[in-house]
Amino acid sequence: MKPLLTLLSLILTAGMIAETAYVSDSLTIFVRSGPTHAFRIVGTLTAGESIEIITEDEENKASQVRLASGREVWVDTEHLISNKPANLLLLEANTTLQQLKSGSTQQISDLQQELIQARNLASKSQVLQQQVSQLEYDKELLEQKNQTLSERSRYDLLTAGGVVALVGVILGLIIPTFVRRKRKDVWR
Repeated sequence: MKPLLTLLSLILTAGMIAETAYVSDSLTIFVRSGPTHAFRIVGTLTAGESIEIITEDEENKASQVRLASGREVWVDTEHLISNKPANLLLLEANTTLQQLKSGSTQQISDLQQELIQARNLASKSQVLQQQVSQLEYDKELLEQKNQTLSERSRYDLLTAGGVVALVGVILGLIIPTFVRRKRKDVWR
């Protein structure tokens, strides 16, 4: 089944030049200086390496590829796949997962900081509410004292006015008795 899929893939990609492909999930594959196994091995490629297909030799089932270094070599076409291999996809998924974890860790840290700030504000608010309550209580006490002093002041003024009036009446009654004037009585 796999050779059939590979052959179908080769037929579809036979006319294309400069196509990107990946080394299959095999651990390593050999690269040769020519399209057949008669040519010498000039190196290896590891799974997941990205290469560029230059030409394909359908008769020998080989593809000439350009490596990331720019070097041109031949590999067996059956070892190439057009999609990223599973190990590379897994590596990318793990990298994305780590980024998401670090992002969520940062968000959690930010939320914890905001929670701490909210708790501090709530604590300060509670202290300020207690201070406001104490100030309102003190204000009521001062208003009561002010009202008491105001009433006492009026009482003192009334008392002083009464004393002055009483002294005036007493003086008005006593002074005439000491001072006798002679009157001329017209009827006499």
